[in-house]
Amino acid sequence: MPIDEVQPEEAGASPVSSQEPKARRALSRLKRELTDDELASPGVQKLLLDLLERTEEENSALKRFRDQYYQSDKQKDILAEKLKTHVALEVVSTGCVAVGAAAIVYSPVAWEHQPNGVIALGFGIVMTIVGIVAKVVRP
Repeated sequence: MPIDEVQPEEAGASPVSSQEPKARRALSRLKRELTDDELASPGVQKLLLDLLERTEEENSALKRFRDQYYQSDKQKDILAEKLKTHVALEVVSTGCVAVGAAAIVYSPVAWEHQPNGVIALGFGIVMTIVGIVAKVVRP
């Protein structure tokens, strides 16, 4: 599948190419160990310092990404917990309304056997009101 083809779940997203560091092929066959005389050379010291500075800059940039990752991971966990709470509240609210409606529907049948009809009607009204209030008032 070509990268330019946009998938339905990726609408609005733009492809990002990964930038992998290119290997220095010209320097790949050089010996890596340096003698004390070579290390004393000012050119080698400047190259090593330049490499050290670039590595420190890259390290600080990666630390920012790490911090952003941990912040977004923590935010994701907080939002997941809030979603669980809202789902549980929706289940309770829907259950109360359903049981209340069933009790109200049952009350005409139970009306013939007093006080069961009054109890069923009162219970149904209370449960329906509790379900509606639970849906309206959210934490």
